[in-house]
Amino acid sequence: MGQNGAMPHITQPEDAEWSPEIEAAVTTFGNRARNEILRYLAHHGPATRGDIVAAVSSEAPSVAKHLLVLEEAGVIKADVEPGHRHGRAPRYSTNKARIRELMAAHRRYLLDL
Repeated sequence: MGQNGAMPHITQPEDAEWSPEIEAAVTTFGNRARNEILRYLAHHGPATRGDIVAAVSSEAPSVAKHLLVLEEAGVIKADVEPGHRHGRAPRYSTNKARIRELMAAHRRYLLDL
């Protein structure tokens, strides 16, 4: 809580170097559950959502939300396209090239001035 008892306001950086790539990197790698899912998939994928839920420390609804975020960032891919998944359980796998891209972009943002 802030000094006046209100929740502090979180602001976005006012930095010209803060790109959509950096936002995607922070969103992807700045969350412990997402890192756990990525690590699991890197070592055990492709896997279904059920496999992932059984292996990580998050509940099914949270895993479903994290998978959506990770898929939007392009760091995971599914073998069934969105919109064609009715009654089908997609198998998720990592997109290692995209993970490397986001990690490199984040490293450049933090260290290369």
